[in-house]
Parts: sequence; C-alpha cells; structure tokens
Amino acid sequence: MEYNNGFIKILETIANMLIVSFLWLMFSLPIITIVPACSALYHTVNKIIFGPGRGNGVFKDFFESYKTNLISGMKLSALCIVIVLFILEGLWTGYQFYKVSILGMLYMMLGIIITLVVTPMLIYIPPVLSRFDAPMSSIFRISAFITMKKPLRALLYVFLLAAMGFMVSTFPLALLIVPALYADIIRGPLESDLKQIIEENDLQEMVQQETQEEPEETAEEDSAFDLDRKLSEKRKSGKK
Repeated sequence: MEYNNGFIKILETIANMLIVSFLWLMFSLPIITIVPACSALYHTVNKIIFGPGRGNGVFKDFFESYKTNLISGMKLSALCIVIVLFILEGLWTGYQFYKVSILGMLYMMLGIIITLVVTPMLIYIPPVLSRFDAPMSSIFRISAFITMKKPLRALLYVFLLAAMGFMVSTFPLALLIVPALYADIIRGPLESDLKQIIEENDLQEMVQQETQEEPEETAEEDSAFDLDRKLSEKRKSGKK
C-alpha cells in the first residue's frame, strides 16, 4: 500500500485532529489549565498537523507546548475565568431587569457590547501565548491589538465559536474534532496578523541579529517585550 497518497494523508490528518482534540479535552478538565491546553492545541494544529512539522507525532509537541506555557497559562486562565464570570453575571443581571425599566435595558445592551468586545480578545490569548514568551500584560495587549485591528473578523470568530458550541451541544461526539477544526480555521489569518505585526514594528532585522548571537531563542520570543513596547508607543503617539 502507498502511504504517501492523498487519501492516506487525509486520514492521517483527521486522526491527528481527533487525537489533539482529545488531549485538549483531557487537559482542559481542571478548568484552571484551559489556556495552556488551548495554547498547546493551537501550537500543535498550526505547527505539526498543518505546518512545517507535518508528519510528526502530535503527542510530544502537545505535551511540550503545554508544559512550557503551564505556569503563565494557569495565571491567564484564572484571570480569564474571572473576566468570564464577571461578564456572565452582568448579562444575567441585565436579563433580569431589561424588561423592568429603560435602565435595565441599557444595562443589558452594555453587557452585550462588552461581551462582543472582550470575547475575541480571550479567543486570541492562547494563540498569542503559543507564539510569545512575554508577561501577562503583554499577552493581553497583543491580543487586544489584534482584536481592534480587524474587529469584524474577530466577531466572526465569536459567532463561529458559538455555532460550534451549539453543534457540540447537539452532537456531543463532535467535541472530538471541533477544537482542532476551530484552531485550523482561525490559524491562517491569525498567523498572517502575527507576522505582519512583527514586520510593521521593524522587528525582523533585530530578530535576525539576535538569532545569530543566541540561536536557541526564537524570533517571536526574543521580540515579545519589544513588540509590546512598540505597540504602546504607537498608541500613545496616535493620541497626541
């Protein structure tokens, strides 16, 4: 049998997507580890299943990415959980009072707006974490920058996530492939944004020089702090 034909490769890709989705599910169960699990999911889908490492096993890369981002990812998970609970509480309160008075209706509308603004940023946090070794503030800032750069696409990802959540609630077995499928859908445009951000902030030449001196560090990791600083300066200069 020819193992390099297209049909075998498709089966291999589907099998890897099932495996990495199952790993994501298992490592997300503690809840507090959901961000590092999502980061490992995105890394494995982007770099191994559909990226330059295609053909390699997914177990090793998933575990290595998960272990690398576990501590910082757990901190981000805790913060994201607090934000989500705050948003849900606001939406529930607004839902209880929106029929009572105009203020209740305005409160409900404000909660919906905040949800649509914050949720895309939360979606981007794991992919950004998988590419940048940076403090929590930098991860949030870069995620917010990408969200504000293309807000309509960010909203599309929110609605797509909701649709896939509905699919899983209707067909629970879909959970065995939906996580990897969602990561594959968002990875192309998101990777373009990340590379464009690095190039627009003149990080490419600096990265090459640093990489020659310290080849063990990646371009994204080296430039994370500088990227955060450049984004801050660009935002401040825009206000003046």
